[in-house]
Amino acid sequence: MPGVFAAVNLSKLSRRFGFLLALSALLARPLAAETVRNHFDSDSLARTPGFFDFAVLGAPGKARWLILSDPNPPSAPFKLSQVEKDRPAGSIAAAVRRNYAFQDGTVSTFIERGSGQAGLILRMADDKDYLILLVDTASGEIVLSSVRGGKAVELGRSSAPLARSWEKYSVAAFGSKLSVSFGDTRLFEATDPGPRSGRTGLAAAGEASFDEFILEFEPSSK
Repeated sequence: MPGVFAAVNLSKLSRRFGFLLALSALLARPLAAETVRNHFDSDSLARTPGFFDFAVLGAPGKARWLILSDPNPPSAPFKLSQVEKDRPAGSIAAAVRRNYAFQDGTVSTFIERGSGQAGLILRMADDKDYLILLVDTASGEIVLSSVRGGKAVELGRSSAPLARSWEKYSVAAFGSKLSVSFGDTRLFEATDPGPRSGRTGLAAAGEASFDEFILEFEPSSK
């Protein structure tokens, strides 16, 4: 009987040890990245999109964001456009994604070729503290800047002409390291002098159109 009792106890201990090993492996497994995507096709035509807040950064100016139809956007049939033409220099219209703030991750969007400047805002703590990528949709010039206390400092620049009607732009931010990509090509890297958590969204200086706003980040960085 003592041998049987010992065998039973050993079996229980083995099962318990196996459970603890499985639990430990589960806890050690990295959390899956969270993806937030807005393709604007479920929004109402000629209305502002859901899930976004709107602001004007820098110099005061008018801004008007609308969902418009397009014959061939990356995600048919709608796109998001900033349609106000008369905007002063240094005035940025921002459409900021609601409910999400993060420090480390990647934000991207498709931008339509045109005549204005369009891009991305990230790590936006308030209307005077954020990172901003602006693309000249005519020439393809790309500038990444840090705005702190309302003062902009250029962090890096490149050029990639928009050969197609729509092109994808991304900014990856991990700690102080920043990386800007055009399509699948990494254009340049830069350093954020003051990494912090903040909101993200779309930026326009002049008329501009966007599709497929995508935010990818680790849940722990929210």
